[in-house]
Amino acid sequence: MARPNMVTKQDLILSAERVIQEKGLDKLTFKAVAEGAHVTQGTVYYHFKTKEQLLFEVVQSLCDRSWENTKQLQLKQEHPKESVDRLLEEALQRCTPDSMYHTLFYSFVVHSLQNPPMRERLGELLQAENAHVAALLERLLPASGLPGKSLEYRAVMINALIDGLALQALVDPQFPAREVYGELSQVLLAMFPEASDKNKTNE
Repeated sequence: MARPNMVTKQDLILSAERVIQEKGLDKLTFKAVAEGAHVTQGTVYYHFKTKEQLLFEVVQSLCDRSWENTKQLQLKQEHPKESVDRLLEEALQRCTPDSMYHTLFYSFVVHSLQNPPMRERLGELLQAENAHVAALLERLLPASGLPGKSLEYRAVMINALIDGLALQALVDPQFPAREVYGELSQVLLAMFPEASDKNKTNE
């Protein structure tokens, strides 16, 4: 068995992810996480005081990794549609009936409704997501000419759209995610007519 000081918080988060993937969210316990990481339950309690805290940390980790993957994409600023389509393809991978990220995200939303500290943390996570989207839009569509607040508000709408589509995919196995995302590409470009017009003049 590994010594507690040899196991990091991230190791325990990854163990929790494996438990959820292999056994389901209802089987996520501190004991299962400890067994997966080959440590005592006391080590898990040292890093996470409650199961809700552990859930949030897993959601945060998945979110951070997703944005890191997005940043690694070779995005072409001179062709907004191609860049938007590639980013939506990345988001589409999480828009499935078995999406672990959104399953956890919405489970956390439910828990947070009756827990103000959790709700506050969830709000911070959403604010960070919105900021990521706004920064990405500014980089992808520099020709939009939108003032900061307008870009920020459109980022909020885009983030809400993607999370809302994921919710529908979770509850409806027949949800036509790829077709809907194809339409979403057109909607997003329509939100930035200045960038689209400039792109047409350069073709």
